[in-house]
Amino acid sequence: MGDSPLVRSIETLPERFTGSEAALTARFRLHIGRAVRDVIIDGSSCEVAKANGARPDVEILTSPETWMEMNEGRLSGIEAFASKRLNVRGSIEKSLLFEPLFERPAAGALSYELGTVDVGRARYSVLSAGPVNAPPLVMLHGLGATKSSWLPIVPALARRYRVIVPDLPGFGASSKPRGRYDAHWFSHRVFALLDHLGHREILIAGNSMGGRIAQEMAMLEPGRVRAIAGLCPVTAFSKRPALLLVRLLRPELSFFASRLPRNRIKESLRDLFASGNVAEEWYEAALDDFMTIWRSPRARMAFSAAARNIYLDEPEGERGFWTRLKNMGTPAFYIFGKQDALITHHFARKVSEALPNACVEVWDRCGHVPQIEYPERASRALLGFFQREAQSDPRAATA
Repeated sequence: MGDSPLVRSIETLPERFTGSEAALTARFRLHIGRAVRDVIIDGSSCEVAKANGARPDVEILTSPETWMEMNEGRLSGIEAFASKRLNVRGSIEKSLLFEPLFERPAAGALSYELGTVDVGRARYSVLSAGPVNAPPLVMLHGLGATKSSWLPIVPALARRYRVIVPDLPGFGASSKPRGRYDAHWFSHRVFALLDHLGHREILIAGNSMGGRIAQEMAMLEPGRVRAIAGLCPVTAFSKRPALLLVRLLRPELSFFASRLPRNRIKESLRDLFASGNVAEEWYEAALDDFMTIWRSPRARMAFSAAARNIYLDEPEGERGFWTRLKNMGTPAFYIFGKQDALITHHFARKVSEALPNACVEVWDRCGHVPQIEYPERASRALLGFFQREAQSDPRAATA
């Protein structure tokens, strides 16, 4: 292979190393065509070595052509990942840390930041992308997921919006505080994060549990939320046959459930999708992140508390979800998957009855995470909805 431009672009990475603010220690294994190199980060140092028997934290696989586009600043890793030109083995979370560690030319690639934001005693891991002066769009993940579940559509949305994708408290790389972990609790913490970042009026997209939080935020602070989009959003269940049992179960019991069979979790993950459009590498990388996070007792308790509160969400009555939703005036767009095994598409009819002015769609051959199964369609749908609402919103003229 010789001293080719490709090999030089890899081996000169230490010259462009900007340092790790988080004192990162990690081994990234690059598979660029036939070239295989380890990039070893240890706080303020960076070394490139030929791969040996050491186990990498992350493996990044792409073609020489794609790598050179990234190296020249014409393409970002997130864009390559979203267009299926780059695969990741191991932690998706850690793979996001790689690119910002190195200087590269500004030649049109998506620029993003991945950092931590301290708000009071809570620490949030936040991915931000897009023009800093563009309207802010907050993207909230589902139960057991992380910000990486939005990666397939971040590039398209970041062309128009300042995209803000946090790990919700209790999940991903964010802190795991004690708390109720219901929609009301999450909403106040997301608002606190946005206050810290200086964003008053926002757009929100939420998937699954994130969709429930988006609705709650619109009901709590309608003056701040200009529009919401729910992708297979959680809503309150009218039929709850296990209500008494769930009330008796305590999240603290999950403290002891540190071991989960990987194959069983993988099958549960597969059940979320219906189209067959999800690459095998994505399952493995997402599983690696989930299994790593699950080792934390606080993460397990956060997951269990959030799942319990989804089930206990009161559907009817004066303060019930559906009663309150009928009074929500925020423009809303809903997408349900016809083959969603968690949130049945029959909720589309109930949402339409509660919100006659909302745009509600049911997508065929779609499971629980539309932005992963159909990223281009989801991007077009969200961009179209938010653009229409911006044109009809009198606040947009003065924003």
